[in-house]
Amino acid sequence: MWVIFQSAVAGYIHGNSIGQLIANHLPLGGLFFLTLLVLVINPLIQKTQIVTTFSEAELVIIWIMVSVASAVPGYGMMEFLFPILVAPLHNATDQNEWKSLLLPNIPDWAYISDIQAVQDFYAGESLVPWRTWAKPITFWLTISLSFSLIIIFWSVIIRRQWVERERYPFPLVQIPKIMVAQPEGKGQILNRFLRHRLFWLGLFVSLLIHVLNGLHRYNPAIPHLRLSYNFNTWFPEKPWSALVQGWPLWGRIYLAVIGITYFLQLDVSFSLWFFFLFYKLQEVVFSAFSVRGVSTQQQVIGADIVLVVFLAWMSRRHLISVFRLAINPRESHQLPSEVIPHRSAVVGFLLSSLSFSILLVWVGMSPHVVILFSILLLSLASITCWMVANAGMLLVNVGLSPFSFFTTLFGSRSFSRKNLTLMAFDRSVHSHWSSESLMPYTMQSLRLLRETREYRSKLIFLMIFSLLIAIGTAFVSSLKFIYHQGASSLEGWVYNWFGRSGLEKAYVATQNPYGPSLSGILSAFLGGTWAAFLLFMRQRFLWWPFHPIGYIVGVTYAPHHLWFSTLLGWKCKILILKCFGVGAYRRFQPLFLGLILGEYLMSAFWIFVGLFTKVGYWGLPH
Repeated sequence: MWVIFQSAVAGYIHGNSIGQLIANHLPLGGLFFLTLLVLVINPLIQKTQIVTTFSEAELVIIWIMVSVASAVPGYGMMEFLFPILVAPLHNATDQNEWKSLLLPNIPDWAYISDIQAVQDFYAGESLVPWRTWAKPITFWLTISLSFSLIIIFWSVIIRRQWVERERYPFPLVQIPKIMVAQPEGKGQILNRFLRHRLFWLGLFVSLLIHVLNGLHRYNPAIPHLRLSYNFNTWFPEKPWSALVQGWPLWGRIYLAVIGITYFLQLDVSFSLWFFFLFYKLQEVVFSAFSVRGVSTQQQVIGADIVLVVFLAWMSRRHLISVFRLAINPRESHQLPSEVIPHRSAVVGFLLSSLSFSILLVWVGMSPHVVILFSILLLSLASITCWMVANAGMLLVNVGLSPFSFFTTLFGSRSFSRKNLTLMAFDRSVHSHWSSESLMPYTMQSLRLLRETREYRSKLIFLMIFSLLIAIGTAFVSSLKFIYHQGASSLEGWVYNWFGRSGLEKAYVATQNPYGPSLSGILSAFLGGTWAAFLLFMRQRFLWWPFHPIGYIVGVTYAPHHLWFSTLLGWKCKILILKCFGVGAYRRFQPLFLGLILGEYLMSAFWIFVGLFTKVGYWGLPH
């Protein structure tokens, strides 16, 4: 039921700027529901003894189904798909020549080609033209579902390498793991973490701050605690003004981020804020010496390429072993730690990939571009998951899209007009704005399931079932409310800028074809060299203080939003370890868990209040 509710209202909540019910890789709606079950429902059941309480295994499965479904209604799929499908006709005018240059490259059944349906989409107060939407939405949802299955089966394939061999820490898994742990003794309602005084202290601090700040939104006379600081005005003159170009320089305090940072390794948390400032200082140097040939934004291309090569190299023996097991009939049995046999995972991965490729060729993309496009999408999903697995990144933006990647390295002349136009739809399949991406949700679910063996054989079925329920619910409910309210009155950057941005790039690339970007390639080479050096040093020297994740993610959206809170969380952990010793790390975990849950609970509370008052409250990073 919660999957249906979450999928039905998430688009409405964000579209009306009330907040976000999912927002990140520790989904707000899911954690709120889990907290409700653990702190309210289970204790009530135990008191009344009408039925048995939810077991640890049942709570784990509930969390997995809700978190996997979180990839659908927001940035992960549905919220970007609608504006992309209406953008071609909505933005085509006689002046911009889209009708003659771009629209012929897209089959009319692959976008909303009825002008009245597009106008009603933005104007509102209309009924949904279901017949008009049937073909394009079925096609693109089938593509998205095919890619989702690729992600699920790929996660199963590499799970053992990342979880058991590399032993990635998966910091965000620690929160639901602590929550679902059963009480230790008879008569206990909560486990030892949730009974700890420091947990309730952290919870109280978060509740107090967000109660005051939420009430302040309704009545400015009520005092509040300032949680955001603008540093942009501190640097008005060159070259220091370069610090505030690109992503603005804000110091935002998120108690949940401070809490999550406490669970990170110190080199990871240090690198996340250090390399954000490192990139900012690069901009100052480039401005001071008028350097034009190198871009900090394009360094991420090379860094991502090196990371993918590194991950593939580290996983080579495991992947070879998996595919050997898949093709050897004598080795078809299921390993105890796997949710399905390797053969089933490999067959599922290959069939999903084949389906995905056929659909892209059907819409008009060239086979060789489909291969490159598919490999890059899977690489971006893996990079996103690697970041979440190692650094607990609530927000992730990999810093590039397939369109920008290919045109930077190969130029637009290397692709036909049709391929360029279709690549502009890249975010209808996998958003590089990956705050709610499926692979981290899936891999974290597989990691959490390690704590319980129950329901293991049913996990893949439950994941797919949850996805299908979320897709159906989000599609119907979101489209109905958009046609009722009108997209022009909703979140502007999603429904107005986002849909046309990709097609604008395709128009420029087709109207004025260009070759490979020499400055982009130089920047990518620099980024790749730095990333390779950091990866090498971390692999060879235990004392090396810089984690490559900081450099790879440093120039993207996420650290701009999170760097200050990450710095505070890192400093808190340093002070605790210095003042109280290494053993104090575990003693203070309940305090930081309380900070996380308190901020999540109050963010959810004010969002539900906002459903009735239409007053927004953004308590979490988004």
